[in-house]
Amino acid sequence: MLLVALFLALAAVGAGLTYYVTSQKDTTESVNPQSYLLSSYISLSFTDRSGGEHDGWLLLGLRGAPAIILCHGYNSNRSDLLSLGSILRDNHYNVYIFNFEGPKAKENRSDLGSRQASDLMSAIDTVTKQPDVNPNRVGLFGASVGGYAALVAAEQTPKVKALVVDTTYSTPEQMFDWQIERLLGGSSGLFHALTEAEFHLASMGSQAYTMPADLPKLASVPKLFISGRDDAVLAGMTEGLYNQAPQPKQLLVMEHAGSGLTSETEKKEYENQVLNFFLRSLSLRAD
Repeated sequence: MLLVALFLALAAVGAGLTYYVTSQKDTTESVNPQSYLLSSYISLSFTDRSGGEHDGWLLLGLRGAPAIILCHGYNSNRSDLLSLGSILRDNHYNVYIFNFEGPKAKENRSDLGSRQASDLMSAIDTVTKQPDVNPNRVGLFGASVGGYAALVAAEQTPKVKALVVDTTYSTPEQMFDWQIERLLGGSSGLFHALTEAEFHLASMGSQAYTMPADLPKLASVPKLFISGRDDAVLAGMTEGLYNQAPQPKQLLVMEHAGSGLTSETEKKEYENQVLNFFLRSLSLRAD
């Protein structure tokens, strides 16, 4: 009886932690395009495959230029990428920044990657139908959850011609396990197995992707993997993906990943590295 009570108590704690990890979101947008004095932009929303609506900003660059779609990370939102977006737009790219979560999105909890990948593919379809955007050439940038989504989407569509991922992972389970470890500072094998089972139950209905196995599909796509020493676990996952990925590819190791940049100097270096990669890999000229 005591063992049953202990198991039920662990299950209840695990369910609470699973809910916490999968429901974390930052909806406070600290800046908007006007903050960067951007006048050439439009509000552009898209509908995902479940019928939910996602808000986005399309920063308008050179007519007929490709769009670079920026995907925010875990517990983040589109405003955190406006600085990078404004620099890319200043260099004549069209730039689309959107929210994975929002008041009009039907899904209130994240499955840490699969649903976001599906949302991103819907965003690509919407953006490439805009009259001033090249319909056949897209660049993707994604951090953590957004990085997973960007890798999956790049494997799914030939429209993606250049890809940047910042501190990402191979499977949503890896991200979930790491978040649980961070919350608890370690856990027993039983509790780990229990929370992972609860995560699978919470993620039922999500489309399964075999992202690591499909990496060979990116053999013709230039790829930049960014790894931050400030998060050794995610850095190891990112560098593992880099090692598995086919050429052309590049690994950039920094003291801090994008979410942990601590100074304007670091931020400028980071954004310049991303910009220079896209300038080399994603021509502005129309097909």
